[in-house]
Amino acid sequence: MDSIYLDLILSGLTYVILTYLTFQLMKSRKVNNHEDDDEGGIHEFTPPNIDLPPGVVWPDSPLLKKRKAEKAY
Repeated sequence: MDSIYLDLILSGLTYVILTYLTFQLMKSRKVNNHEDDDEGGIHEFTPPNIDLPPGVVWPDSPLLKKRKAEKAY
């Protein structure tokens, strides 16, 4: 057998072994050990508590802008 065929066979075997090991390691990381208290529901967004300097007030609602009427030509 030529050396190129031997190299192709060894490269293919290495590829198969690395692919198998990669999927096995990924599969073991997905296992849930029920150590966390997350129930898998939707996470409610809570804004961070930002310490603002005195005199600065964080708005309660988003800023609403009124559109100015455009003139038709």
